[in-house]
Amino acid sequence: MILTHYHHNDDKPFQTLSSLAENEALNVISNLSNRTGAVYDRFSNPRKYLRRRQETEGWLRQEFIRKGGQPITAYPHYFVVERALWIEEGFNGQSSAIQIPLSAFSPEQVSFTYPDSMISYWLKNQADEEFYHPKYHGQVFVLSEICRVIEEFGVPGEEWRTDGTRKYDLFIEAQVWSSFP
Repeated sequence: MILTHYHHNDDKPFQTLSSLAENEALNVISNLSNRTGAVYDRFSNPRKYLRRRQETEGWLRQEFIRKGGQPITAYPHYFVVERALWIEEGFNGQSSAIQIPLSAFSPEQVSFTYPDSMISYWLKNQADEEFYHPKYHGQVFVLSEICRVIEEFGVPGEEWRTDGTRKYDLFIEAQVWSSFP
């Protein structure tokens, strides 16, 4: 399995807002909201985004530890499993990608969500919606679990473009809770 980290061509890879002081993070988010591309739409309200990011990361960490995960870092570095066309298009041709084999990391330091963690966190409260899939939305997975989910549902492709029941299944996110190999 390959993990891919995307970043804007003008930015250094593997940056995390969560490691910044609140005012500094809000400043960065405000600057990101001025960029064009679908990946930047989430930053339109910096305070709201930062609060949701913090809530999501608390949930990720707690659930990962509950399932036996052993995070080393306080906050994860974000990747996707394989690749994500939605992200590539969302950067408007302004992105770079770094790919690292999953085997470079200890399984105890990698968690997964299907899809993006912030969307998955929100989806756990959408059980009555047609796009909600209880087998993978609103959950944090360890490696053995995500492998079973991928076996049953596959890695998301472009279903989100045409299938309303899969509109949030943009990619599988991997959260790496350690330094790099």
